[in-house]
Amino acid sequence: MKPLRLLLLIMVVLFTIACNAISPTEEPPGVGETAEHGYALSEPVIAALEEYKTDHGVYPASLDELVPEYISETPKKNDGLDFSYSSTGDSFSFSFHYIGPGMNTCTYTPEKQWQCSGAH
Repeated sequence: MKPLRLLLLIMVVLFTIACNAISPTEEPPGVGETAEHGYALSEPVIAALEEYKTDHGVYPASLDELVPEYISETPKKNDGLDFSYSSTGDSFSFSFHYIGPGMNTCTYTPEKQWQCSGAH
């Protein structure tokens, strides 16, 4: 290979490596605009769940029990986000699910706070 071609090839490879290091093309689960929107929509629900437990001694069996005293409505599937909730009485799990990149789930529990997983 001629020296000029070899130099050009090396420069292209180094440029590609540098671009990927500076600006990764994918975000891990729980990071990015969609995830931040999910956290923001979840915040009042989590606060309402804690307030409900303070008042009743246990978490509600369903989010519908929070309406209208603690929140005006339950979170609905929107903007690429879907929500789920489960309770054991003493604890709960509240999650949002979204795509981009990959299929992702971020789950909040009082014990572990936010935990996110998915494919990216």
